[in-house]
Amino acid sequence: MGKVGVVIKAATGVVAATTTLVTLLKDNPQLTEGVSATVDKLKAATSSNNPKVRFDGRIQAIETCADAVSENFPELSEPAEWRRKASALRVRGELVWNSQQGRERKKAMAELNEETASLLHNVNARLSQLSTSTTGSPVIDAE
Repeated sequence: MGKVGVVIKAATGVVAATTTLVTLLKDNPQLTEGVSATVDKLKAATSSNNPKVRFDGRIQAIETCADAVSENFPELSEPAEWRRKASALRVRGELVWNSQQGRERKKAMAELNEETASLLHNVNARLSQLSTSTTGSPVIDAE
């Protein structure tokens, strides 16, 4: 898949997550403020050519989704797992970004971006299920 395809696929995942998230949070004023700031960061991440910015945007989306699900569905265990995985990915990303250069950095960041996009896709799918269970109809297609 070419660079444009990867960026479009990643952007679609971020937009899906934030769309579902905003729908879930529309009645929670404490979280809505944080979501607005996150949406702005995610928009910047989807239009950036910098792999680190895109990576950080996906991590931010995962963490925001985890916070929202924890707040709205405290009985679920997924948010803790999402945070753990996002934290591990963030550490790995910082290590790659600061310890490698050139082709090696680009290749390693591409692999991390792919792994992060996969996690975000799983989060999107779960958010879609939760949205369906609370509203009775799907909000978005998580694909």
